[in-house]
Amino acid sequence: MKYRFIISVFLLFSAVATACGQSENEHLIAEISKEVSTINAATNFTEVILDADAFLENQPDGGGELKGFYEAGSNRSIRLWLGLSNGFETKDYYFKNGKLIFVQEQFNSFVYDIQNDTFNLNKTEKTFDGRYYFVNGKLLHYETTGHNRFEDDAIDPEDTLVAEAKDYVRLLNGKL
Repeated sequence: MKYRFIISVFLLFSAVATACGQSENEHLIAEISKEVSTINAATNFTEVILDADAFLENQPDGGGELKGFYEAGSNRSIRLWLGLSNGFETKDYYFKNGKLIFVQEQFNSFVYDIQNDTFNLNKTEKTFDGRYYFVNGKLLHYETTGHNRFEDDAIDPEDTLVAEAKDYVRLLNGKL
């Protein structure tokens, strides 16, 4: 009976959202965004950190770090940071009930200083931003600005991001 009530409320809410012009995908994206905000606001996580040599074959110029955030033994998010010669890359993976729900990738390039004919290592500009929304391990929707690795149609963002997330979870769980 309890589950029928919950399902009925969910269906009613979905019908109202659709009637108000919000598609099912928009509703799911809003729910995922809400969960990501909740995760980002939490302060009680246990952190597990791996340096670049523990999870990368080749060391990037500026180093790297893989950080997992756990709640009651369950992974809630992972942050990857890589310092490269031309900037730095971040990837944030978010989970609900052990399943990937969202990934955000960003690349910040060092700004070229024309007067000094060199890159200013203290100043960056965002040259890529990607947001990927998942439901039950399947890519629901994504938005990107700038150029990235998924411009090549041979690289599937769903397969790639899910595989990366699983690998990072495995590595972090090994240290937990």
